[in-house]
Amino acid sequence: MRGFRFLILLLFASHISSAQPTVTDSTVIATNLVKAYKLFLTTPDSSIVISKRSLAQALEQELPYLEGYSYFVLSKAYWAKANYRLSTEYGFKALKAYENTTHVFHWGESYLSLARTFVDLKNYDQARAYLKRAHLLTIKGDQPHLLADVYREESMLQTETGAYDSALISADKGIHLYEAFKDSLNLSILLSRKSKVFFLLKRYNESAFYNRAAVVLDKLVDNRRGLGICYLQAAQNAFHTHQADSALFFLDKSIPLNRALDNFGTLIKVHELKATIFTFKKEPLLAVEQYKLVSQYKDSLYNTEKAGQIQEMQSLYELELKNKTIAALGEENAQQESLVHNQRLLTFVMGAGIVLLAALIIVLFRLRNIQSRANSELQEKNRAIALQKEEIQAQAEFLQHLNDLKSKLFSVISHDLRGPIASLQALLELLTSKKLTPDEFVLFSDKLKTNLGVTQRTLENLLSWSMSQMEGIKTDLKDVDVKTTVEDSRRLLDEQASRKNITIDNQITDSIHVRVDQDQFQLILRNLMHNAIKFSKANQKVVVRAVKDERFCHLKVIDAGIGMNQDEINLITGSEYFTKVGTQQEKGTGLGLLLCKEFVKRNGGQLSIHSEEGEGTEVTISIPLM
Repeated sequence: MRGFRFLILLLFASHISSAQPTVTDSTVIATNLVKAYKLFLTTPDSSIVISKRSLAQALEQELPYLEGYSYFVLSKAYWAKANYRLSTEYGFKALKAYENTTHVFHWGESYLSLARTFVDLKNYDQARAYLKRAHLLTIKGDQPHLLADVYREESMLQTETGAYDSALISADKGIHLYEAFKDSLNLSILLSRKSKVFFLLKRYNESAFYNRAAVVLDKLVDNRRGLGICYLQAAQNAFHTHQADSALFFLDKSIPLNRALDNFGTLIKVHELKATIFTFKKEPLLAVEQYKLVSQYKDSLYNTEKAGQIQEMQSLYELELKNKTIAALGEENAQQESLVHNQRLLTFVMGAGIVLLAALIIVLFRLRNIQSRANSELQEKNRAIALQKEEIQAQAEFLQHLNDLKSKLFSVISHDLRGPIASLQALLELLTSKKLTPDEFVLFSDKLKTNLGVTQRTLENLLSWSMSQMEGIKTDLKDVDVKTTVEDSRRLLDEQASRKNITIDNQITDSIHVRVDQDQFQLILRNLMHNAIKFSKANQKVVVRAVKDERFCHLKVIDAGIGMNQDEINLITGSEYFTKVGTQQEKGTGLGLLLCKEFVKRNGGQLSIHSEEGEGTEVTISIPLM
């Protein structure tokens, strides 16, 4: 729709702008420029080639309107490539061609092109000035398309300056007009704008909704620049909703689109977010690579030479307007020498005033930068202090939790150790005083042996747990065969299982190699199989099996014992201390499961439990493959 409207305007204006019979040539130029305008977002390099060729033809045939439109399209194409120096240069040339003419629409569009470039350069005051001029033009005549574009750029400026409510209002006004025009391209831009505003407001679900709608339209109209930005926005939403892998997926889709357009500003944001995600995922080497790319792209953007050239072009443009005014006044008053002299003197005074004003602006700008840096440093120090406070508080809470857990454990362990030791002492006293027959000694010693075995296991677990809490245990990751380790642990528990006539069935037939600390892995297996025996009834079976996927070996210890309810599972998988007597009143301290969770975590694995009361329990540990 909009391309057709441009073509009609171009054909009409090019026809009346030249008295020579070049209607056919001007029609071809106009058609090519409309094509170039449609390509500036998708393939800006092609748009530049076509526009420059059309500019040369318009200059040769002296077609001022088409010359101005060539400058306008070149300004848009270089903006899409984030080449703000050339975008500004051609934007001022387009404004010079259309300013104070009857071509109000393109006069206003030239203002908007410059305004958007100054927004990207963060020169918000200059951008706001050009937006006001464009808005005044919409009041002069019936210009609904220009008004819609003004709302579009106003929403961008308001977003960048933090006026989010105003940005949403401007975007909704623009969307209403673009829907009426059926302009999918600009509609996608404003949907993306609303997504960004909602993201800044931390309303991530609404941001994701508008972003998905913008992606659909960008794909439909092949808006590659907008699509690259939308994928960045999707990644930001995913990261802030704890979906790091999804965020990386969208960032990887954004990079080639922005790299093809040399959109360094967006590329910097993409790689900064990737660095943040890799830091969060504890992959520092990948994060460093991303920061290197950020540094490279920053070196290509907003350097001093570009900023100076843009300021120089703006000054030349303003100076050219003043010279035109002076020349007009001089031509009107050629016969009045005294007035000409006064006019020159006035011009000199104005120039001096402008220089003084410029010097004042520079001084104020530098003072504001100094204040801004001081505020930034103060905010950074405050954030560091707050972060340290949070860390200290978290450590205090963790230490309190460990202290409480220690108190519970030692109260239980002291009770459980006292019984077997007291029994041993009593037995020895009876034996010493010869009040115990050999047969009675054998009978009691068998039970005492069992109690002492439990006491020994308790002491071993207590020692391992205490060393792990004091970081006295070092995890030495090695290549370990699961089948062999399970079989070794099974043999150590055969005597305990035989007392309840329980069979430990090792169903692992293939050799599976994992990367774990062997001693810690054996302790985990012994504790899990011991618990399975403890909570199984007589004459039942404990099964050990393993399966693997691309990254992990999933080892399962399964019993058909008394099982657990969900509250008990939550206590075990949480950070709470938990113990329970077995089917033959076997006691425990709860240390075994604490050690299992601790050592599984140390070895880069996970522990999960599935159980139902009366149906048995399945404990699964997932260990990384070698």
